[in-house]
Amino acid sequence: MKKVKFEDLKHEEQVLVKMAEEARKNAFSPWFKYKVGAAVLSDDGKFYFGCNVESPTCEATHAEVNAIDAMVADGGRKILIICCAAKNGGIPCAPCRQKIWNFSGNDPLVKIISVSLSGEIRIFTIGELYPYPFGPKDLGIDPEKY
Repeated sequence: MKKVKFEDLKHEEQVLVKMAEEARKNAFSPWFKYKVGAAVLSDDGKFYFGCNVESPTCEATHAEVNAIDAMVADGGRKILIICCAAKNGGIPCAPCRQKIWNFSGNDPLVKIISVSLSGEIRIFTIGELYPYPFGPKDLGIDPEKY
């Protein structure tokens, strides 16, 4: 993990931060009141975003999942970078780490940018946050073929 300043990010990373912060504003979180926004840059250079959406049955769709699902719905299959924006920094939860790994192309260096409301930016890799993954490769599946 490393802490960085916004101006030290590459252009596409700055775009992801802004997209995740904007998506966070649209989060539907009346029960937990924990809004999260996420943005993905896929390997084909396209950007996608999502926010968390809660329901009264305590189910929620996480922002990272919504952003990744938007990528998949558009035909994308590989994440280059994902950014999460939340009150305390938006570090992906365990199920979201799995989803990120599923579409990482088995690359432990896929970047995860975490942004807090105070503007603190930290960069992780999926390999740091999820060091012993089980995913499509373990089942003989290549997501890029589907």
